[in-house]
Amino acid sequence: MHLDEPFPLEAIPSRVRHALLGEFKGRCPSVREVDQIPDKHWLRAPGIGPTALQAIRSITNAGSQQEGSHIGAPHLSDAELLRRLEQLQEDLRWLQAQLMAQMPADLKRRSHRRRRKPAAHNEADHPSHQFGRVEAPHYRRDLGHGA
Repeated sequence: MHLDEPFPLEAIPSRVRHALLGEFKGRCPSVREVDQIPDKHWLRAPGIGPTALQAIRSITNAGSQQEGSHIGAPHLSDAELLRRLEQLQEDLRWLQAQLMAQMPADLKRRSHRRRRKPAAHNEADHPSHQFGRVEAPHYRRDLGHGA
């Protein structure tokens, strides 16, 4: 299967098929078109949960891998890689916020205390020691806070 082939609607459950067709206003999209929609968007669509999304991604990933094997590994520019990284980080923050929202209050407090432990006592214990003291001060601040 190639990315430009029609998405195999028969390979997914009917409720997912209806959600997918609704997203594309009744027409059958290509595998590439389905692949280009972010997971966060799919998870907001009625009838699509994590299991349905996994079924969709198994098809789009198979198409990507098959096409990639025919034309070699795609070469993304630095800007494209950065955009992809930022999108993945945004998706991760959204998932963390969703998980935190579903956690009971006592677990949230325990989880929050774990993240706020004091800094490492010596340089060898500190993660920046391994990476030449390059730090991202915003990293800790963003963890666990909804985007």
